[in-house]
Amino acid sequence: METNKKELQTKIERVHTARMNVEAFVDAGGDLKSKQAVPIGLELARSCSDLCKEFDQQLLDGIKAK
Repeated sequence: METNKKELQTKIERVHTARMNVEAFVDAGGDLKSKQAVPIGLELARSCSDLCKEFDQQLLDGIKAK
């Protein structure tokens, strides 16, 4: 099934939001190796992986939602 333009834009925005959340976390003094960073990192990885699938690429097969 082909992704329409709106669905693709939503995936792009999800990656952008995840990246901005990482930036905000770091700007606030957050440690990327801390437990608090795990959900932020997972969302970034999952959103990137979801977008990569649009290009028939698999970024992260090993990370699954719990």
